[in-house]
Amino acid sequence: MNFMQGRMNSNPHDEALIKGIILTVVKDAGPEIVANLSPIPEENALITALHMVSLAGLEGDTRDEDDSKIIGPLPVKSSSEFKALYYSNTYKVSDDVMDERLRLHGSKVGIILLFDAEKLPMIRRAAGLIEPYLEVHLNKIDDISEITRDFAINLRDKIIEIATKPRLRTFWMDEEGVYEYRDANYVKRSDDVLILDEISKKIYMINQKGQSVFVIRKMINRVNEMNMKLYQNGYQVVTLESFEEIETLLIKHNIAVTE
Repeated sequence: MNFMQGRMNSNPHDEALIKGIILTVVKDAGPEIVANLSPIPEENALITALHMVSLAGLEGDTRDEDDSKIIGPLPVKSSSEFKALYYSNTYKVSDDVMDERLRLHGSKVGIILLFDAEKLPMIRRAAGLIEPYLEVHLNKIDDISEITRDFAINLRDKIIEIATKPRLRTFWMDEEGVYEYRDANYVKRSDDVLILDEISKKIYMINQKGQSVFVIRKMINRVNEMNMKLYQNGYQVVTLESFEEIETLLIKHNIAVTE
């Protein structure tokens, strides 16, 4: 399954939520396109990449360490039907790079994910799934020489699968918000936990015993807000008393319960 440069194939990606990927690397002459696996022309892809690299640099000055590294949705040059998400990370460069700043601080690799502008609610849902994968996958890279077109194709295919396939998602919550576990393979027994089953379209809440009715009510409000934002209120919210009531589902999805 390959994209032609600057154009998308029909099937199987035509109906995918993610419509393409643009992979960029900052080199001696500035940001360069490693792979444009998207429906937009090369010139517009480069202008879009330059804009996002600059914007990410400004955001990096104010973002807290625990904040999401994905920024967007952002406009795409001359393509109003698309919006984009942008994720970036920094890697060491080889000794033959001329720019001393790159040798000292590393080179920024950027991933632009394109999607239909009208599908923003679905993209909000997908972003929470995509970012942990990007963190794990890109942390395996030791040098920017490993960032190739083949790397981009494999990354695109995996991200399309992640964004499309229903799955079990795990969150912890408090009265201020709902937060997805960065490691989706476990939940903490001491947390107020949310299990979101995209297969059965149910959201399971498990609150700590002794939690005040006032706090639980605020958590329910946060869950309802998430249900509306990500799924247009299409999921049933179910309140459970303990992890034992959902243990079979957790085991099925290889999710452990820790203290």
